This record gives sequence, structure tokens and C-alpha cells, in this order.
Amino acid sequence: MNIRLIEFLHSVYPELPIDVSYMRGYSVDEIQKIERLYDIEVKDQLYDFLTSIGRCSGGLFGDDPLLFYRNQKTIRGSILMQSGMREELSAIQQYDLLDKKPFFIAVESYTQYFFVLTASVTPNIIYQYDENEEIIEATEWDLNSYLRHIVNAYTRHYDLNVPFD
Repeated sequence: MNIRLIEFLHSVYPELPIDVSYMRGYSVDEIQKIERLYDIEVKDQLYDFLTSIGRCSGGLFGDDPLLFYRNQKTIRGSILMQSGMREELSAIQQYDLLDKKPFFIAVESYTQYFFVLTASVTPNIIYQYDENEEIIEATEWDLNSYLRHIVNAYTRHYDLNVPFD
């Protein structure tokens, strides 16, 4: 478990009760399966996230906006979503991004998609695809900073505390 990552995410909302004993990540073998399943490269901050809290965040996140924790998602649905978003990139002629193996991690306001380019030289940078304007821009966030933003902007404002499990 990456304690530094957890402390970094929790530091923006320290009064949030979290339970480290519920936090679960994926094993190295499972990470390799995820790479094959989604045709991505899991490294750097994405690797730290998935191996530390990819399965369960212990209360840091709910099921919105991160795709990792959506209860209604099935593996099939998740694969179709990733594939559909790659098709969106093709439709707006962003072919160069496909070779960099995009992996979509969040959806905000139904039309704002956030992703990393897992096979790029900067795999930690978060990109935003605005479906309304059909524009893709690099954000000021790396993955860890974006996750911290989610804790601050979403978890902080949930009506009910997120259950640990």
C-alpha cells in the first residue's frame, strides 16, 4: 500500500473518516490482466493507485465521478465504455492519441471525460475531452492531483459519508 499516496489524497479533507483496513488494490498479476484487457500500460501513478486503492478506497471516494468505483458497471460495460471513448477520439480525428493508449478514468457533468495516455512519455498527465466542444486539452493535474481534487470537490460534498467498503 502506498501510504504517501493515501496521505496526499486525505490531506485535502483530513476530517474525512477513512479506514485503511478496507483499502484494497490489485495484485501484480491482476494489473497484467488489466493491461491486456484494456490494451493499456499501467505504470507510475496509475500503478500506485491501482495497487493501493484500485478496488476499494476505504472511504476516500464514492462511485462518482471515478469509473473505478461505479457499482453498476460490469467488466463488459467498462470495456465497451473504454472502446466507445476511443472511437470518439477517432471521430474527432485525434488518431495520434490512440497510439498512446488512452485510459478514461472519470466522467464529470455527463460530457467531460478525463483520461491518461498510458503509453506516452507523460503517462501521469490528465487530459480532458469536452464532448460538447469536441476539444481535448491537457489539464494542470497529474493523476494524483486529480484524485485529490475528486476528494475535495466530490467526497467533501456528499450528503452521506461514503461507506468504507
